[in-house]
Amino acid sequence: MKRSVAFLSPPRRTNRTPSTPTGSFTLKAPTVDLIGPPCPLSNLRPTYYAALFPSLTRATTTPHPYSLTEFPTSPQSARLARVQLQLHAADLEWRLMRYRIDRHDQDFWTRTNRLFLEKREEFVTRSRRQSGKTGDVDDVELAPFYKEHLDRTRSEYAVYNRELWSMQASLLWPSLKAATRSWRWRWELWKAGEAGKDVGGVGAA
Repeated sequence: MKRSVAFLSPPRRTNRTPSTPTGSFTLKAPTVDLIGPPCPLSNLRPTYYAALFPSLTRATTTPHPYSLTEFPTSPQSARLARVQLQLHAADLEWRLMRYRIDRHDQDFWTRTNRLFLEKREEFVTRSRRQSGKTGDVDDVELAPFYKEHLDRTRSEYAVYNRELWSMQASLLWPSLKAATRSWRWRWELWKAGEAGKDVGGVGAA
């Protein structure tokens, strides 16, 4: 099932609810993936991957000590609750896999770009000192630095590309299973005669 994506900065929405004391808030997990502004150093946009069951990831100011799914009202509700928790656990594992890859990319490009900027500044300072110039150094004058940088980081880029290809390949089967989970849940709801419920299903609030 295709998932919606929203280009928003905050990873969570904060809504004031009448039932909470004045000045307190209820945090609701987003129902769509959120894309933040690019990091100024890595140039990568952070992503919040929405959960399959946002109601199970919601944090409140007064969390209930028990899950309501622990007290089903019928055998059908008990089975649906078990299935939902199984799907939720698998979805959490899938989201964590993608977060780990995002973290790998963020670390690599932050480290690489920081080194690039430091070395370029050293080159520019050295060039100005040798030439006596005080203005900006143009791309022609920076050409030797770019070549030196590419030669110096060639092996590191090669290692990164191999790791990235490997990690992307490892996502193929999990992504296929992830695409079927929402359909599996709708099928379970249909069998239980609750097809009108949304993907939040049992235990949703």
